[in-house]
Amino acid sequence: MTDAPNKTSFHRGLARIRTIRRLFLGILFGYFPILVLCMAHIRRSGQWHALAVPLLLFAVGLVLQKILHSQHCPRCGEFFFVQSVTRTSYTPDSAWSFPPQKVCQN
Repeated sequence: MTDAPNKTSFHRGLARIRTIRRLFLGILFGYFPILVLCMAHIRRSGQWHALAVPLLLFAVGLVLQKILHSQHCPRCGEFFFVQSVTRTSYTPDSAWSFPPQKVCQN
């Protein structure tokens, strides 16, 4: 019975990391189309105020990246996106050895 709160906090921690990662990827993939639309608006209207939107997205992306890179693994407490290469995690003959592994790397 004591395992349930620990499991709940583990899933909550992973859900937080996934949410922040989705926001970051949304900004990353949406940045160029938004930049193109803003530049087209600037070309038509001559007003440079629209450039604030891509600059704001860039700043928010930097903050989200900093938050993501400082996240800790809910299971072991080590940094989540830093993979340590050990004898058990490195597979020299496999193209899938790292980074995409399904087990905790720490």
